[in-house]
Amino acid sequence: MEAKMSKKKRSKKKSFSIKNIKISPKAKNVIHKILEIALVVVLLMIFIFAAAKKLNISAITNLSDNVSSALASMTPGKGYPYQINSSSVKDITVLSGDLLVVLNDRTMVLDSTAKVLKDSQHTYSTPAVSVKGGKAVLYNRNGNRYRIENRSDTLYTGETESEEKIITAALSEKGHLALATTSKSAQSTLTVYSSNYKKIIFQWNCIHDSIISVDLSPNGHYAAVASVGARDGEMYSKVSIFDFEYSDPVSEFEYFGTTILEVHFTKSDNIVAVGDNLTSFIKNFKNKTDLEYGTSTLSNYTFSDDGHTVLALSEHGSSNSDVLSCYSPSFSKTFEKNLDSNVKSLYASNGRISVLLNDKAVIYRTGGSKYKTYKDVDNTVMTVFNMGNKTYAYQMGKITKLK
Repeated sequence: MEAKMSKKKRSKKKSFSIKNIKISPKAKNVIHKILEIALVVVLLMIFIFAAAKKLNISAITNLSDNVSSALASMTPGKGYPYQINSSSVKDITVLSGDLLVVLNDRTMVLDSTAKVLKDSQHTYSTPAVSVKGGKAVLYNRNGNRYRIENRSDTLYTGETESEEKIITAALSEKGHLALATTSKSAQSTLTVYSSNYKKIIFQWNCIHDSIISVDLSPNGHYAAVASVGARDGEMYSKVSIFDFEYSDPVSEFEYFGTTILEVHFTKSDNIVAVGDNLTSFIKNFKNKTDLEYGTSTLSNYTFSDDGHTVLALSEHGSSNSDVLSCYSPSFSKTFEKNLDSNVKSLYASNGRISVLLNDKAVIYRTGGSKYKTYKDVDNTVMTVFNMGNKTYAYQMGKITKLK
């Protein structure tokens, strides 16, 4: 009888069930958000590992960087303006849609909400940076050390031999690295590394001239080098083009009385060489057309990520007006604008050109139409950047988002 009563009492006890727990709507939203994030992370990791079997190292690191940045952006920053010590700023540029800030002692990456995605220290005495293909090469100009980084991590650190001081550096879209250095066996040397930065795939000694600029083609198969020298008491610049299958240049062009400032691939076989008194358009590595400035002077220039070249020329050295011109990757002029002031800075990306004038910033499309104008821009603004449909400005003491 007692055994039957005990069994009957036990049968009346309620079994534990998660259904009996009351969860507030706010808590449910939090749980759902956590589950969504976990699902996204799992799916992205599966995708990365699957892609690792098919893609090269550069593509995998870019994919990993996009994942890390996407996860970080789920918790936004405090917004702009972002306060910064201008005395320590060496350079500000755009890296994969975020701002890369190079300071005296570190690099920082800021997203669209002013959140710091990465803060990485360095000890370079003269830091300089070059960006392409979702990566940046930070190097110690006239020093020996360099490193490759993206928005979320430092991917590689390297060092040249003691006598090989770094003059300049460049990356290809595929992740290859080019270093121009001084040399004990020549005036200067170009060295190109594989996309994992451990293997030398090309090297060239510039016996008599000093390399001042280098760029790599989008496919990573070619290099363009600008060097300067003197012959019979006259200064000249030279543009040398290399196919990594051959030890000697496939093409060379000399410019007497001109200092070539920078070379840039607009496509795999088209190169622009911007100089102090002319810009040279080199097509198919063979044919060049020189745009001479005449009585005008070069005020500013930039290259877009899609291959456009933008030049600002001051007519007769005027301090009150500039002529803005844009050229397509195949060198056709897409537009020309007469501006009512000098161009203080230029930046081009995503099919748009950010032009900083004395009292305003104007955003043009590469076809010439005006996208947006920001009036009454503070006169302490030094440069502006367009990222997507937003425009950011760096001025004394802070980075702001223009409205």
